[in-house]
Parts: sequence; C-alpha cells; structure tokens
Amino acid sequence: MDTLLREGAESEETIPVLRLYQWDVPTVSLGKSQTPEVALAPKWEDWKADPGSDPEGPRAVVHRPTGGRAVWHEQELTYGVIFPLAHPVFMEGHRSPEEVFGTWILEASQTAGVRDLSLERGTVGRDPLGIGSAPCFASTSRHELKWHGVKWVGSARRLGQKSLIQHGSIRLGPGGDRLQRWLTGKPVADDRPWDDLPSAAILARSLEVGMRKLLEGPLHATGIAPSSW
Repeated sequence: MDTLLREGAESEETIPVLRLYQWDVPTVSLGKSQTPEVALAPKWEDWKADPGSDPEGPRAVVHRPTGGRAVWHEQELTYGVIFPLAHPVFMEGHRSPEEVFGTWILEASQTAGVRDLSLERGTVGRDPLGIGSAPCFASTSRHELKWHGVKWVGSARRLGQKSLIQHGSIRLGPGGDRLQRWLTGKPVADDRPWDDLPSAAILARSLEVGMRKLLEGPLHATGIAPSSW
C-alpha cells in the first residue's frame, strides 16, 4: 500500500497521507538498499532455509520502500507518512522532515501521556555491534526521539522529486530488542518502564489528532482552505 501511494505521489496535487498499523506476527523489515545476507548475518542462511526451525527468529522478513536499517516489529506502532515536498509544513525547505515529523511525534506522544521524551541530535554509528549493518535501534542518527535517554523511535525516509515517504517504528515494549538478541546471542538490558506507555490505540489517536493540527497550522496561515486537503 505504501509503495502504491508513493508511486501515485508525483503530482503537486497529492494530499498528505498518514497510515498507522501493527503487524500480525513478529516481522523484520529491511531498508530498501539492505541485503538480508548482510543485515541479518549470521542468521540469514539458516533462517531462509527453514524459518520455522528457529524459535528466536522472526516469522517474516520484508523489504520497505524506504531506507534505513533492520527493524523488528513487535510491541510497537508503525507509522507511514507521504507528503508532497512543496507542502507548507516544510516552509519552503526551512524545516526538515526530521524536524517536522520528529516534533509531531514528540508532541502527540506527550499528549498521550508519555513522559521523559527528548528530541536530540544523535551520532551516527556504522556498526556498533560488530556484526555488519547494525539494527536500527542499535544505531543513532539525526534528530533521534529518545525515551528515558534511549532511542525510542526508528524512522527511515525515501525522497522523490516531488514527494517523500517516511516510515517509523514507535516502541511500546521491549519486543524490538529481539533482533539484536537474535543476531548476537547476547541479552539486551533495557529496564525502561514500559508499563508506563499508553496503548497503541491511545497513541494512534493522539498521533492522528496531532497530524490534523500540524496540517491546519500552516494551511490556515497561507490562506489555503481545509477542503484543499
């Protein structure tokens, strides 16, 4: 669905799209340019031969149309946004997608009751685990949204000539650590208070309301009627 929406987003008339969803089974999504042989080494070959034989592995592996690193989808909420690059929220290039969408998630999550959040500039680490292309949540990049000082949202983007698509995984439990544990065989210490987080439904509703506010602000400021989108 995201790919079809992205392929249909080459017109300046394209409206912004927000999708929020979860996964039926524990799934690993890979960035568009990643190869499973590298991203999921040293587990890929055995898993590919017989996925059901490894109880610690995912039930499915898919490729995203966006970039970024491998993400384990479990106990999380996935978001997808498609925006024309000429949209007023980017203020003609004066606001980056990292800032726009990072601030949207930050404020909506705070409204949903999430505390101890910060939007920080991270330091990119190519291979912090020493296993090839490190998983998304074992690395950092620009404009990281952190919860209790640790990366909380992993996002990836793909730019076109006139539009962009961005995916992200918002963690609601420690399930995402399973990827690092599966690849390295080592436990992951993450004692953050996961029970303090809202449900996926509450967070999704807050993100929806926050997106409506984001769209209304610059549109009203430029005199564009809400019926235009």
